[in-house]
Amino acid sequence: MAQKKETPAADTKAAEETSAQVVTDPKATIKIEGQEFELEAALAQDDQTLKVVLRPHFSSIENANITRDVKDGKLTVTVVKRAQHKGA
Repeated sequence: MAQKKETPAADTKAAEETSAQVVTDPKATIKIEGQEFELEAALAQDDQTLKVVLRPHFSSIENANITRDVKDGKLTVTVVKRAQHKGA
């Protein structure tokens, strides 16, 4: 099977994007419901794991929008509650 090879320019761009997103700090900052706290970065890198960890404390996490930002090796996770449908 033939493998698709990206051009060197594409390889450089991908490497730059990856290095800009590398998490080096073992703690992540979590922002949710007006609160900010630190959590192990390994627990914050995946939506499903983060939901399991935070569910006992923040029931709104189930349908929340989760965004991540890495700056200077520090992961910041912002959780924004979405409006839920009213029951009939």
